[in-house]
Amino acid sequence: MQGSAKILVAVGDESLSDILAGLLRSLKHRVRCGSELPVLQDLLRNRQFDLCFCEVRLWLASKADGDLLQLARQAVPPIPVIMLADYAESSLAEQAAANGAAACLYKPLKTDLMLQALESTLSLAAVAGAGAMEPEAPVVSPTPAQLHFGLIMGEHPGMHALYEQIEKVASTDMTVLIQGESGTGKELVAKAIHRSSPRAHAPFVAINCASMPENLLESELFGHVKGSFTGAVRNKDGLFLAANGGTLFLDEVGSISSGMQLTLLRTLQEREIRPVGCLHNIPVDVRVLAATNEDLDRKRQQGLMRDDLFYRLSVFPLQVMPLRERISDVELLANFFLADFAQGETAPQLSAGALSALQAYNWPGNVRELENSLRRAYAMSDKKMLRLADLSEPLRNFHPAGEPPASASATSPYPRDECDLTLKAYLKLCERHYLRLVLDKYAGDIKASARSLGISESTLYRKKEDE
Repeated sequence: MQGSAKILVAVGDESLSDILAGLLRSLKHRVRCGSELPVLQDLLRNRQFDLCFCEVRLWLASKADGDLLQLARQAVPPIPVIMLADYAESSLAEQAAANGAAACLYKPLKTDLMLQALESTLSLAAVAGAGAMEPEAPVVSPTPAQLHFGLIMGEHPGMHALYEQIEKVASTDMTVLIQGESGTGKELVAKAIHRSSPRAHAPFVAINCASMPENLLESELFGHVKGSFTGAVRNKDGLFLAANGGTLFLDEVGSISSGMQLTLLRTLQEREIRPVGCLHNIPVDVRVLAATNEDLDRKRQQGLMRDDLFYRLSVFPLQVMPLRERISDVELLANFFLADFAQGETAPQLSAGALSALQAYNWPGNVRELENSLRRAYAMSDKKMLRLADLSEPLRNFHPAGEPPASASATSPYPRDECDLTLKAYLKLCERHYLRLVLDKYAGDIKASARSLGISESTLYRKKEDE
């Protein structure tokens, strides 16, 4: 923990303000609290603080006249700001991060996460000589609804393995090949690597290699000189120069032609580019991250991908899971998207029927398809509860391949014509049957099963033992 710091607590909730101020003072920091905009604006204009905690709704109210975040950034030296937001205000928190907030903590505040954000923010300010804060610092949020690296959501064990790999490779300068189906969030993984790397202060530049023909792609990546081809009326810097010092993300890298593959290989090996029509090479310092939804090794075996480029790109391969392999994250993602759509209003609840349908679907379009499906369902809902009827027909009526729609008799845990059980005994049988179904669905994962059932893990253990 840093030494004593002067901290402004700009919080309208008196109870939260008192708790936060008390905790900070117990750590020997000097604290000034305020909730009135004119007072806070005057303090940020005329007093110097080492850090400011600010409620996102106070910041929003100040944007029309005397933006608190901008006043903090304009101070000399700038004052780093940690935003405090309700989970339903996640979109506002993202706006604050884009406008220069150092971090965002979601309420109810968790002491360990608050201390982590406090220490890391003060440390960054000290290292920078109290200079400008990094504009895209990670968003800090509580588990289980945590945005890892401020970008990626998911608590499946496979996702945590991915987070560990990101952390390990981020500090290096290795080329990374991010593999995964369309819609899984490969660009988010690339941004997470960039944000966690020593290049985080420099540009992150992305291009979809499949979106343009070879001649335009070469000019886009490497630039061109005036008169090098018809239409080249002025010199143009390419994306390698635009990303100099930072990171260049090549999406759908498997689509580039054989000629471009050789040019790209030379650039990666020599760390130099030659703009179209230029007679000399230009050195560049760029880390390349590539992504594909194709099997590049198969393309290499078919002669469609150069061996040397394949091995150069896949120095550190990462695999992003399809959503159907982490169905336990669907509820988490759905609630996050619904809160985002609500734009600061109370997000609708997911009904049990709607959640079951979302978890039964196979999501060929992955997280992108889930987001778009929920956007449509949110528009159809009453904004209080998202029900099964609000989902599109493919989601409501989906059945896995080879499995016909289940009838009442097929799903009943006991033959319907048997009536020699007491009601209590029959209900107990139903419960056991359903517990087994849910445990099978989550491959015996107690935590995920308990969350799906809406009970504690200890209760689920006890019910299993009673079987």
